[in-house]
Amino acid sequence: MTQERRAIQQFDVGVRNAPLRPREWERLLALDDSQALRTEGADLALVMQDGQLHMMFAFESQDVLMMAFNPMWNAIADSLPDYPVPYVKLDLVSFTNREWLDPMLDAAGFLPFPEWMDLEHRALSEATPPELPDGLSIRRATEADFDRIVAIEADAYYDCSDGEPATRARLAAASWVGVLVEGDAIIGYAINMAPDAQGMGRVVSCAIDSEHWGRQLGQVMLAAATYQLAATGAKQAVVRARPDVTRSVPTAIACGYRPGRSGYELRRTLDEQAILDRIEERRVAGVKVRFGRWH
Repeated sequence: MTQERRAIQQFDVGVRNAPLRPREWERLLALDDSQALRTEGADLALVMQDGQLHMMFAFESQDVLMMAFNPMWNAIADSLPDYPVPYVKLDLVSFTNREWLDPMLDAAGFLPFPEWMDLEHRALSEATPPELPDGLSIRRATEADFDRIVAIEADAYYDCSDGEPATRARLAAASWVGVLVEGDAIIGYAINMAPDAQGMGRVVSCAIDSEHWGRQLGQVMLAAATYQLAATGAKQAVVRARPDVTRSVPTAIACGYRPGRSGYELRRTLDEQAILDRIEERRVAGVKVRFGRWH
């Protein structure tokens, strides 16, 4: 936690990237691996959650955001090399109009990523273990299974994948990891995080090997993960789906989940040379558009 944010008192937040209770916001900023800056009427932070680096912000007003974002981002971006991750992400929730914000984020190197939707199961007392098709079994994963889980995540989510570092961090922090086995082969998995103080458990990742799609095994694995959360005392559960992953939302609904909040996501690579190359490509493309063959 940086000295800057200890020195200035709280302010009334008018614009936040995603809804968050003030106490939870302060808890995140106080984490040992968080980097946070606070100026008058503005907070900007880098926070690790579930193996991903998040950029979060809170501003007193839209005017303060437009004035303070660029210098604050330029200052905190110096801390990016401290994190062993390939990208930093930003979630925007309830931003119906982003025309004023998108150009600033683009200039900072953030690019659009597929949107997400959180689905909630509010009646875990009704959760039951799934019926397994013949020849299939579910067991607790061991460390020897982790490489296979990483491979399934990358294949199943493809362009929506959170990447190997995030998956391995989730495996290390999980309260339960289950794998779906057919014969000697692992063909699916689910990763759970323990319920929080309010009794909310999370299925942070769940996928089936693409070669076994079409058998409704995603429902089997998600139902097993949901039942496992119920068995550990969770009162409710949440799972994040990607509408671009065609079956993710219908699978969750079939398991008793209901749509909750959704968000627009952006990611910025930590490969600075890649960003410079992209800027140059845009510059050249712009010249060609303006001058054709005369450039």
